[in-house]
Amino acid sequence: MASLLRLQALFSLRLATPRRLPSHLRCAAAVASPLPRRLPAAASNGSPEQRASETDLESGLYLVATPIGNLEDITLRALRVLKCAHVILSEDTRHSGKLLQHYNIKTPLLSFHKFNEREREPIILKRLHEGEAIAVISDAGTPGISDPGMELARLCATEKIPVIPIPGPSAAIAALSASGLPTEEFTFGKICQYCTLHLSIVIILSIQ
Repeated sequence: MASLLRLQALFSLRLATPRRLPSHLRCAAAVASPLPRRLPAAASNGSPEQRASETDLESGLYLVATPIGNLEDITLRALRVLKCAHVILSEDTRHSGKLLQHYNIKTPLLSFHKFNEREREPIILKRLHEGEAIAVISDAGTPGISDPGMELARLCATEKIPVIPIPGPSAAIAALSASGLPTEEFTFGKICQYCTLHLSIVIILSIQ
């Protein structure tokens, strides 16, 4: 009986060892825990090319969703992409730097916002054509959704450059899920002043 228990324990240990996981999942295994932990410093060593090749991160534009208020609201896949990309395009490098510092991610940051995106786009496209993996993040949420990234994604699609969305938290969906309102149909976007007034009147009448 004791031998059987030792065998079961050994088998469980082998399954839980990150070295037994496929290479493309090892980055994710390094941060797999109930609470966020810093990525091991050793995992961030090496050139960007080495980091990308070690995790099979293919060339392309990665639109990475980031937390919308709580640093724990980020996926393992997003952390792996941010750690292994050649460069991260950031709406605000100071704001995004806090996220990267929290998870000990050493990937270089490059500012990319509405005031310089036109200037940066040709350089970014050139680097993508040369085979780099480039991540785009906004201050919070998903790039391209009311944030920089939409035009760059369109240019990449035109030039046959892969665009890979890395989904994550959404303020609109989070609010809708907790509202108690019907969710079969809803609209996300700016509402005109007339529509807002009309909606307010409908709500007041329904309460009365």
